Amino acid sequence: MANALQLVLSNPTPGMETEFNHWYGGDHLIHGVETPGILSGQRFRRAEGPWPSGAHDYMMVWELDDPAFSLAELAKIKGTDAMPISPAINMDTVQPPTMWRRAKVRSAARIATDSQSRQTVIFGLYNAADGADTAFAQALLTGGLMALADQPGVISAEYLTLADEQIRGNCRKYPHGILIELHDEAAGLAALEDKLAALPHADPARWMAIVFRPLGAKTTKANAERLTEPA
Repeated sequence: MANALQLVLSNPTPGMETEFNHWYGGDHLIHGVETPGILSGQRFRRAEGPWPSGAHDYMMVWELDDPAFSLAELAKIKGTDAMPISPAINMDTVQPPTMWRRAKVRSAARIATDSQSRQTVIFGLYNAADGADTAFAQALLTGGLMALADQPGVISAEYLTLADEQIRGNCRKYPHGILIELHDEAAGLAALEDKLAALPHADPARWMAIVFRPLGAKTTKANAERLTEPA
């Protein structure tokens, strides 16, 4: 199981959304999972949700074991022939990719579903109230995550903490993350609407929760090798 995630929020260059999706869901996804240290990648597109949700329409979730190793490997190839960057991605608005450590809680209901590829997810970004970072984390890790994971329509809830290794320092605008996977989108959003807006010790003015639907299955290096095999 991956110990860490890299989450990338992005938008296409205006007028180039088709090219953006072709590149990001094709060559870039394959180049990513072929990079040492990257275990898998899966793309998502934003859907309407009941919470403040920022300005990014797309999210990529990369799974990895060691953020430092993965960043070093990516730095070797980014922008080269091994990982060219398409002009179809709007680099003026892209959120710096953020590395997160994870603590996961699955639903106590033991939902019988295949979550090898993630279904609809909610990506929450939070600040704690002043001086309450430890209390915010402890509230999640001592029952808060389980309470979220046990809501109707929910498969799992993960508390994400920023890794020390980051591409840019401004990713630390939101130091706490929550990633929730749903098996029933409507039921999950209804059950979580008030709860995500009122997490204990959160700053009520500095948070958002973005709903993303998958744009395909999770891809691994083995999947990529099959995709690139000659017909």
